[in-house]
Amino acid sequence: MSGTDAAAKAAVTRLTALALRLDAAMALTKDAAVQRRIGESVAEIKAVADELRTVLLAFADVGEGLRGTVSAHAIEAGSRLGCTPALSFDGELDALPAELAADVGAVAAEMLANVVRHSYAGSFALSLRVDGSRVVLEVRDDGVGPNDEPSAGTGIPDMTARAERYGGTYAIEPNEDAFGSRQRWDVPR
Repeated sequence: MSGTDAAAKAAVTRLTALALRLDAAMALTKDAAVQRRIGESVAEIKAVADELRTVLLAFADVGEGLRGTVSAHAIEAGSRLGCTPALSFDGELDALPAELAADVGAVAAEMLANVVRHSYAGSFALSLRVDGSRVVLEVRDDGVGPNDEPSAGTGIPDMTARAERYGGTYAIEPNEDAFGSRQRWDVPR
Protein backbone atom coordinates (compact mmCIF):
# COMPACT_ATOMS: atom_id res chain seq x y z
CA MET A 1 0.00 0.00 0.00
CA SER A 2 1.46 3.33 -0.97
CA GLY A 3 1.72 6.24 1.44
CA THR A 4 -0.99 8.04 -0.51
CA ASP A 5 -3.35 5.05 -0.23
CA ALA A 6 -2.70 4.78 3.50
CA ALA A 7 -3.33 8.52 3.97
CA ALA A 8 -6.57 8.35 1.99
CA LYS A 9 -7.79 5.34 3.99
CA ALA A 10 -6.89 7.16 7.22
CA ALA A 11 -8.90 10.16 6.01
CA VAL A 12 -11.94 7.96 5.38
CA THR A 13 -11.58 6.52 8.89
CA ARG A 14 -11.32 10.01 10.39
CA LEU A 15 -14.38 11.21 8.47
CA THR A 16 -16.36 8.20 9.63
CA ALA A 17 -15.30 8.80 13.25
CA LEU A 18 -16.24 12.48 12.95
CA ALA A 19 -19.69 11.53 11.66
CA LEU A 20 -20.17 9.18 14.63
CA ARG A 21 -19.11 11.88 17.13
CA LEU A 22 -21.46 14.42 15.59
CA ASP A 23 -24.29 11.90 15.56
CA ALA A 24 -23.71 11.24 19.28
CA ALA A 25 -23.68 14.99 19.96
CA MET A 26 -27.24 15.24 18.67
CA ALA A 27 -28.47 13.86 22.00
CA LEU A 28 -26.95 16.87 23.79
CA THR A 29 -29.59 19.26 22.48
CA LYS A 30 -33.36 19.33 22.30
CA ASP A 31 -33.36 22.17 19.75
CA ALA A 32 -34.91 20.71 16.58
CA ALA A 33 -33.10 23.19 14.30
CA VAL A 34 -29.71 22.26 15.78
CA GLN A 35 -30.52 18.56 15.55
CA ARG A 36 -31.50 19.00 11.88
CA ARG A 37 -28.21 20.81 11.09
CA ILE A 38 -26.21 18.13 12.88
CA GLY A 39 -28.10 15.43 10.97
CA GLU A 40 -27.47 17.19 7.65
CA SER A 41 -23.76 17.54 8.50
CA VAL A 42 -23.50 13.86 9.43
CA ALA A 43 -25.16 12.88 6.15
CA GLU A 44 -22.77 15.12 4.18
CA ILE A 45 -19.69 13.75 5.96
CA LYS A 46 -20.85 10.18 5.30
CA ALA A 47 -21.42 11.04 1.62
CA VAL A 48 -17.91 12.49 1.31
CA ALA A 49 -16.42 9.40 3.00
CA ASP A 50 -18.39 7.14 0.63
CA GLU A 51 -17.19 9.13 -2.40
CA LEU A 52 -13.58 8.95 -1.21
CA ARG A 53 -13.93 5.20 -0.56
CA THR A 54 -15.35 4.73 -4.07
CA VAL A 55 -12.43 6.64 -5.60
CA LEU A 56 -9.94 4.55 -3.60
CA LEU A 57 -11.58 1.34 -4.73
CA ALA A 58 -11.69 2.48 -8.35
CA PHE A 59 -7.92 3.01 -8.32
CA ALA A 60 -7.13 -0.16 -6.41
CA ASP A 61 -4.62 -2.39 -8.14
CA VAL A 62 -6.62 -5.60 -8.35
CA GLY A 63 -4.21 -7.37 -10.67
CA GLU A 64 -5.03 -9.90 -13.34
CA GLY A 65 -6.10 -13.52 -13.45
CA LEU A 66 -7.61 -15.19 -10.39
CA ARG A 67 -6.24 -12.55 -8.02
CA GLY A 68 -7.92 -9.83 -10.10
CA THR A 69 -11.21 -11.73 -10.24
CA VAL A 70 -11.34 -12.36 -6.49
CA SER A 71 -10.15 -8.81 -5.70
CA ALA A 72 -12.85 -7.32 -7.93
CA HIS A 73 -15.54 -9.36 -6.12
CA ALA A 74 -14.16 -8.23 -2.74
CA ILE A 75 -13.97 -4.57 -3.77
CA GLU A 76 -17.56 -4.68 -5.02
CA ALA A 77 -18.73 -6.27 -1.74
CA GLY A 78 -16.76 -3.70 0.24
CA SER A 79 -18.34 -0.91 -1.75
CA ARG A 80 -21.81 -2.28 -1.01
CA LEU A 81 -21.02 -2.57 2.72
CA GLY A 82 -19.22 0.76 2.90
CA CYS A 83 -15.86 -0.69 3.94
CA THR A 84 -12.44 -1.39 2.50
CA PRO A 85 -11.86 -5.15 2.54
CA ALA A 86 -8.69 -6.68 3.94
CA LEU A 87 -7.26 -8.95 1.22
CA SER A 88 -4.52 -11.54 1.50
CA PHE A 89 -3.16 -13.71 -1.31
CA ASP A 90 -0.45 -16.32 -1.02
CA GLY A 91 0.96 -18.81 -3.49
CA GLU A 92 0.84 -19.33 -7.23
CA LEU A 93 -2.79 -18.49 -7.92
CA ASP A 94 -2.45 -18.47 -11.68
CA ALA A 95 -0.91 -21.96 -11.73
CA LEU A 96 -4.30 -23.51 -10.93
CA PRO A 97 -6.15 -25.43 -13.65
CA ALA A 98 -8.75 -23.26 -15.40
CA GLU A 99 -11.76 -25.20 -14.04
CA LEU A 100 -10.53 -24.97 -10.43
CA ALA A 101 -9.71 -21.27 -10.83
CA ALA A 102 -13.23 -20.65 -12.19
CA ASP A 103 -14.71 -22.46 -9.17
CA VAL A 104 -12.56 -20.42 -6.77
CA GLY A 105 -13.82 -17.21 -8.42
CA ALA A 106 -17.45 -18.36 -8.27
CA VAL A 107 -17.15 -19.44 -4.64
CA ALA A 108 -15.49 -16.14 -3.68
CA ALA A 109 -18.38 -14.26 -5.30
CA GLU A 110 -20.95 -16.35 -3.41
CA MET A 111 -19.15 -16.07 -0.06
CA LEU A 112 -19.03 -12.30 -0.44
CA ALA A 113 -22.67 -12.17 -1.53
CA ASN A 114 -23.51 -13.99 1.72
CA VAL A 115 -21.61 -11.36 3.70
CA VAL A 116 -23.41 -8.51 1.91
CA ARG A 117 -26.89 -10.07 2.12
CA HIS A 118 -26.93 -11.71 5.51
CA SER A 119 -24.15 -10.65 7.86
CA TYR A 120 -24.89 -7.00 8.69
CA ALA A 121 -21.10 -6.67 8.78
CA GLY A 122 -19.10 -3.48 8.99
CA SER A 123 -15.94 -5.10 7.68
CA PHE A 124 -14.57 -8.33 6.29
CA ALA A 125 -11.31 -10.01 5.38
CA LEU A 126 -10.67 -12.41 2.52
CA SER A 127 -7.67 -14.69 2.20
CA LEU A 128 -6.78 -17.03 -0.64
CA ARG A 129 -3.88 -19.41 -0.17
CA VAL A 130 -2.56 -21.86 -2.74
CA ASP A 131 0.25 -24.16 -1.67
CA GLY A 132 1.61 -27.44 -2.96
CA SER A 133 -1.40 -29.48 -1.89
CA ARG A 134 -4.33 -27.19 -0.92
CA VAL A 135 -6.41 -24.26 -2.08
CA VAL A 136 -7.96 -22.46 0.88
CA LEU A 137 -10.36 -19.54 0.45
CA GLU A 138 -11.56 -17.92 3.65
CA VAL A 139 -13.83 -14.97 4.36
CA ARG A 140 -14.28 -13.59 7.89
CA ASP A 141 -16.74 -10.84 8.77
CA ASP A 142 -17.67 -8.94 11.91
CA GLY A 143 -21.42 -9.28 11.45
CA VAL A 144 -24.10 -11.12 13.38
CA GLY A 145 -22.74 -14.59 12.72
CA PRO A 146 -24.38 -17.58 11.08
CA ASN A 147 -27.77 -18.77 12.20
CA ASP A 148 -29.03 -22.33 12.47
CA GLU A 149 -32.08 -21.72 10.30
CA PRO A 150 -32.21 -23.70 7.07
CA SER A 151 -31.96 -21.52 4.00
CA ALA A 152 -33.96 -21.85 0.81
CA GLY A 153 -31.06 -20.33 -1.12
CA THR A 154 -28.77 -22.25 -3.44
CA GLY A 155 -25.46 -20.58 -2.49
CA ILE A 156 -24.33 -22.86 0.33
CA PRO A 157 -25.31 -26.09 -1.46
CA ASP A 158 -23.50 -24.86 -4.59
CA MET A 159 -20.30 -24.00 -2.69
CA THR A 160 -20.47 -27.35 -0.89
CA ALA A 161 -20.94 -29.25 -4.17
CA ARG A 162 -18.04 -27.36 -5.79
CA ALA A 163 -15.80 -28.33 -2.85
CA GLU A 164 -16.92 -31.97 -2.81
CA ARG A 165 -16.22 -32.26 -6.55
CA TYR A 166 -12.52 -31.91 -5.64
CA GLY A 167 -12.72 -33.94 -2.42
CA GLY A 168 -12.79 -30.80 -0.27
CA THR A 169 -15.11 -29.02 2.14
CA TYR A 170 -17.08 -25.82 2.63
CA ALA A 171 -18.07 -24.64 6.10
CA ILE A 172 -19.61 -21.56 7.66
CA GLU A 173 -19.29 -21.10 11.39
CA PRO A 174 -18.94 -18.38 14.03
CA ASN A 175 -15.56 -16.68 14.27
CA GLU A 176 -13.52 -18.32 17.01
CA ASP A 177 -12.50 -15.16 18.87
CA ALA A 178 -14.77 -12.42 17.53
CA PHE A 179 -18.25 -11.63 16.34
CA GLY A 180 -19.33 -12.63 12.88
CA SER A 181 -18.79 -15.57 10.60
CA ARG A 182 -15.96 -17.51 9.07
CA GLN A 183 -16.57 -19.15 5.70
CA ARG A 184 -13.91 -21.60 4.58
CA TRP A 185 -13.62 -23.44 1.25
CA ASP A 186 -10.75 -25.93 1.38
CA VAL A 187 -9.93 -28.29 -1.52
CA PRO A 188 -6.97 -30.35 -2.66
CA ARG A 189 -4.99 -28.68 -5.41
